[in-house]
Amino acid sequence: MPENFWLFIPLIALQLILLVFALIDLLKRRPRGMIIWGIVIVLFSIVGPVLYFALGRKSPPDED
Repeated sequence: MPENFWLFIPLIALQLILLVFALIDLLKRRPRGMIIWGIVIVLFSIVGPVLYFALGRKSPPDED
């Protein structure tokens, strides 16, 4: 294991936290293009969740 591996732990934690919160929010809101947003969130590591929070949350959540 590389000597400076511990420096990546905060970045990995940030990535996982963003991923989980973005997917939970996506499932709660169920916007149009939900499947596409899910793919973007999962495949594009840190950028995908950031894009979702910046662009994908424009529509209000569906009310039951």
